Amino acid sequence: MQTLPIVTPSLRLRHFVLEDAPRIMALNGEPSTRRWLPSHVYATLDDVVPAIGFLVSCYSSPGHPRSGPYVLAVEDGRTGQLLGHVGFSPLDNEVEVSFAIAESARGHGYGAEALLHACNWAADTFELRRILAVTAAGNAASRSTLERARFAHELDEVMRFQGGTELVSRYGWHHPSGHGGGA
Repeated sequence: MQTLPIVTPSLRLRHFVLEDAPRIMALNGEPSTRRWLPSHVYATLDDVVPAIGFLVSCYSSPGHPRSGPYVLAVEDGRTGQLLGHVGFSPLDNEVEVSFAIAESARGHGYGAEALLHACNWAADTFELRRILAVTAAGNAASRSTLERARFAHELDEVMRFQGGTELVSRYGWHHPSGHGGGA
């Protein structure tokens, strides 16, 4: 099993720390985050700090994405700049992954690279055979990233999502080795 941090060809995936709060504030102000992930948008830095503190606390309690969020920071492997996140959390008796990459860092395959490595790590660490992804059906960039990260489209449905009701696309990822103890 690979331990954190996860070093990929271009990225470094690690736990968040409170010092990430100013960069998270900058990332949550990007138009794409405001459009596609409004639940990740904070009004002030004073709102971001407790949110990051909560995510940090979840590494130990509950410590498992079947019970609560487990979110990894995604850094540029060369510069160390925080580019976004890959997070795992419970949804409908499964583990769902979410992700976001800074607009300035898009077009380099970082989203798919982060997803592939994070999903392999989570599958091994938490004994998961399958990981679910849900995105707005109209979010073509997210759907494309999921497909490049070896997620398979399963269905489109209307559900409560990001504070509203909308058409979403569900994707599934299966551990390539078939290992992992859970469903």
